[in-house]
Amino acid sequence: MEKRKMMAAVVIVIAAFSIIPRIGKSTDIEQRGEELSISIGKHRLIANINGGEIQDSFLIIGQGLRHGDLYFTALLSVIPLNVTEQLNRTYGDFHKCASPGASEAQRSVKTMILYAANHNVEQKLKSIDKLTLAGKSPVIQITYMELKITSHTIKMSGEEIQVTSRDNTPSFLVKDVQLIKKDRFS
Repeated sequence: MEKRKMMAAVVIVIAAFSIIPRIGKSTDIEQRGEELSISIGKHRLIANINGGEIQDSFLIIGQGLRHGDLYFTALLSVIPLNVTEQLNRTYGDFHKCASPGASEAQRSVKTMILYAANHNVEQKLKSIDKLTLAGKSPVIQITYMELKITSHTIKMSGEEIQVTSRDNTPSFLVKDVQLIKKDRFS
Protein backbone atom coordinates (compact mmCIF):
# COMPACT_ATOMS: atom_id res chain seq x y z
CA MET A 1 0.00 0.00 0.00
CA GLU A 2 2.87 2.37 0.89
CA LYS A 3 4.43 1.89 -2.58
CA ARG A 4 1.11 2.74 -4.28
CA LYS A 5 0.82 6.01 -2.33
CA MET A 6 4.38 6.92 -3.22
CA MET A 7 3.81 6.00 -6.88
CA ALA A 8 0.61 8.05 -6.96
CA ALA A 9 2.47 11.03 -5.47
CA VAL A 10 5.22 10.73 -8.13
CA VAL A 11 2.61 10.57 -10.92
CA ILE A 12 0.84 13.66 -9.53
CA VAL A 13 4.13 15.60 -9.28
CA ILE A 14 5.12 14.64 -12.85
CA ALA A 15 1.67 15.62 -14.13
CA ALA A 16 1.86 18.95 -12.31
CA PHE A 17 5.25 19.76 -13.86
CA SER A 18 4.06 18.87 -17.33
CA ILE A 19 1.00 21.16 -17.19
CA ILE A 20 2.58 24.17 -15.43
CA PRO A 21 3.58 26.72 -18.06
CA ARG A 22 7.26 27.56 -18.33
CA ILE A 23 8.12 30.35 -15.94
CA GLY A 24 10.31 33.13 -17.31
CA LYS A 25 10.44 35.87 -19.87
CA SER A 26 10.53 33.73 -22.98
CA THR A 27 10.15 35.70 -26.19
CA ASP A 28 7.22 34.79 -28.45
CA ILE A 29 7.31 36.36 -31.92
CA GLU A 30 4.78 36.12 -34.73
CA GLN A 31 5.61 37.57 -38.13
CA ARG A 32 3.13 38.83 -40.73
CA GLY A 33 5.09 40.13 -43.70
CA GLU A 34 7.27 42.99 -42.42
CA GLU A 35 5.33 43.33 -39.14
CA LEU A 36 6.21 41.47 -35.94
CA SER A 37 4.10 40.87 -32.86
CA ILE A 38 6.43 40.34 -29.88
CA SER A 39 5.29 39.02 -26.48
CA ILE A 40 7.58 38.88 -23.44
CA GLY A 41 5.94 38.31 -20.09
CA LYS A 42 3.19 40.89 -19.79
CA HIS A 43 4.66 43.11 -22.54
CA ARG A 44 3.27 43.19 -26.09
CA LEU A 45 5.13 45.04 -28.83
CA ILE A 46 4.43 45.63 -32.49
CA ALA A 47 7.45 46.28 -34.70
CA ASN A 48 8.26 46.72 -38.36
CA ILE A 49 11.36 45.25 -39.96
CA ASN A 50 13.52 48.18 -41.05
CA GLY A 51 15.83 46.91 -43.80
CA GLY A 52 17.47 43.63 -44.65
CA GLU A 53 19.41 41.03 -42.76
CA ILE A 54 22.82 42.12 -41.41
CA GLN A 55 25.68 40.01 -40.12
CA ASP A 56 28.31 41.65 -37.92
CA SER A 57 30.69 40.89 -35.07
CA PHE A 58 30.90 42.71 -31.75
CA LEU A 59 32.85 42.85 -28.52
CA ILE A 60 30.44 42.88 -25.58
CA ILE A 61 31.43 45.48 -22.99
CA GLY A 62 30.08 45.26 -19.45
CA GLN A 63 26.77 43.81 -18.38
CA GLY A 64 23.20 44.58 -19.43
CA LEU A 65 20.05 44.68 -17.31
CA ARG A 66 18.99 41.35 -15.86
CA HIS A 67 16.37 42.09 -13.24
CA GLY A 68 12.86 43.43 -13.21
CA ASP A 69 10.09 43.41 -15.75
CA LEU A 70 12.07 43.43 -19.00
CA TYR A 71 10.46 43.91 -22.40
CA PHE A 72 13.37 42.52 -24.43
CA THR A 73 15.43 39.33 -24.64
CA ALA A 74 18.80 41.02 -24.07
CA LEU A 75 20.32 44.47 -23.72
CA LEU A 76 23.93 44.63 -24.85
CA SER A 77 26.59 47.32 -24.82
CA VAL A 78 28.93 46.49 -27.69
CA ILE A 79 31.77 47.82 -29.78
CA PRO A 80 31.87 46.66 -33.41
CA LEU A 81 34.73 44.17 -33.78
CA ASN A 82 36.42 46.13 -36.59
CA VAL A 83 36.56 49.17 -34.26
CA THR A 84 38.06 47.11 -31.41
CA GLU A 85 40.73 45.79 -33.80
CA GLN A 86 41.61 49.35 -34.81
CA LEU A 87 41.67 50.46 -31.15
CA ASN A 88 43.88 47.49 -30.30
CA ARG A 89 46.34 48.36 -33.09
CA THR A 90 46.45 52.01 -31.98
CA TYR A 91 46.41 51.69 -28.19
CA GLY A 92 46.76 48.01 -27.26
CA ASP A 93 45.19 48.43 -23.84
CA PHE A 94 42.13 50.48 -24.82
CA HIS A 95 39.95 48.45 -22.42
CA LYS A 96 41.81 49.76 -19.35
CA CYS A 97 40.57 52.97 -17.73
CA ALA A 98 44.06 54.55 -17.65
CA SER A 99 44.63 53.93 -21.36
CA PRO A 100 44.64 56.92 -23.70
CA GLY A 101 42.35 54.78 -25.90
CA ALA A 102 39.71 54.33 -23.19
CA SER A 103 37.79 57.51 -24.06
CA GLU A 104 37.77 56.61 -27.76
CA ALA A 105 36.54 53.11 -26.87
CA GLN A 106 33.76 54.62 -24.71
CA ARG A 107 32.62 56.81 -27.61
CA SER A 108 32.46 53.67 -29.80
CA VAL A 109 30.09 51.77 -27.49
CA LYS A 110 26.65 51.08 -28.95
CA THR A 111 23.65 49.82 -27.01
CA MET A 112 21.43 47.21 -28.65
CA ILE A 113 18.01 45.97 -27.54
CA LEU A 114 17.69 42.42 -28.81
CA TYR A 115 14.71 40.17 -29.46
CA ALA A 116 15.52 36.49 -30.06
CA ALA A 117 13.86 35.13 -33.21
CA ASN A 118 13.61 31.64 -31.70
CA HIS A 119 14.27 29.57 -28.57
CA ASN A 120 17.72 28.44 -29.77
CA VAL A 121 18.90 32.05 -30.18
CA GLU A 122 17.36 32.94 -26.82
CA GLN A 123 19.36 30.15 -25.13
CA LYS A 124 22.58 31.25 -26.84
CA LEU A 125 22.05 34.84 -25.65
CA LYS A 126 21.47 33.58 -22.09
CA SER A 127 24.69 31.56 -22.30
CA ILE A 128 26.62 34.61 -23.50
CA ASP A 129 24.99 36.66 -20.75
CA LYS A 130 26.41 34.24 -18.16
CA LEU A 131 29.89 34.98 -19.49
CA THR A 132 29.40 38.71 -18.98
CA LEU A 133 28.11 38.07 -15.46
CA ALA A 134 31.37 36.20 -14.82
CA GLY A 135 33.32 39.31 -15.84
CA LYS A 136 34.19 38.15 -19.35
CA SER A 137 34.07 40.27 -22.52
CA PRO A 138 32.83 37.85 -25.20
CA VAL A 139 33.15 38.39 -28.93
CA ILE A 140 30.03 37.41 -30.85
CA GLN A 141 28.83 37.28 -34.43
CA ILE A 142 25.14 38.01 -34.90
CA THR A 143 22.75 37.91 -37.80
CA TYR A 144 20.01 40.46 -37.20
CA MET A 145 17.45 42.83 -38.65
CA GLU A 146 16.75 46.32 -37.38
CA LEU A 147 13.29 46.91 -35.91
CA LYS A 148 11.13 49.99 -35.55
CA ILE A 149 8.89 49.56 -32.51
CA THR A 150 5.48 51.05 -33.33
CA SER A 151 3.51 50.00 -30.25
CA HIS A 152 4.28 48.81 -26.72
CA THR A 153 1.59 47.76 -24.27
CA ILE A 154 1.61 46.09 -20.86
CA LYS A 155 -1.15 43.73 -19.82
CA MET A 156 -2.21 44.57 -16.26
CA SER A 157 -5.34 43.36 -14.48
CA GLY A 158 -6.71 42.07 -17.78
CA GLU A 159 -6.27 45.44 -19.56
CA GLU A 160 -3.74 46.55 -22.16
CA ILE A 161 -2.03 49.81 -21.13
CA GLN A 162 -0.11 51.78 -23.78
CA VAL A 163 3.52 52.53 -22.90
CA THR A 164 4.92 55.87 -23.99
CA SER A 165 8.68 55.73 -24.38
CA ARG A 166 11.32 58.28 -25.26
CA ASP A 167 13.95 55.58 -25.52
CA ASN A 168 15.76 55.79 -28.84
CA THR A 169 17.91 52.70 -28.26
CA PRO A 170 17.99 50.69 -31.49
CA SER A 171 16.09 47.38 -31.44
CA PHE A 172 17.01 44.27 -33.42
CA LEU A 173 15.54 40.87 -34.22
CA VAL A 174 18.38 38.34 -33.77
CA LYS A 175 18.15 35.46 -36.24
CA ASP A 176 21.42 33.82 -35.16
CA VAL A 177 24.26 34.41 -32.69
CA GLN A 178 27.62 32.66 -32.53
CA LEU A 179 30.22 32.92 -29.80
CA ILE A 180 33.57 33.67 -31.45
CA LYS A 181 35.63 34.03 -28.27
CA LYS A 182 34.65 33.67 -24.60
CA ASP A 183 36.83 36.57 -23.45
CA ARG A 184 38.59 39.06 -25.71
CA PHE A 185 41.01 40.08 -22.96
CA SER A 186 42.25 36.72 -21.69
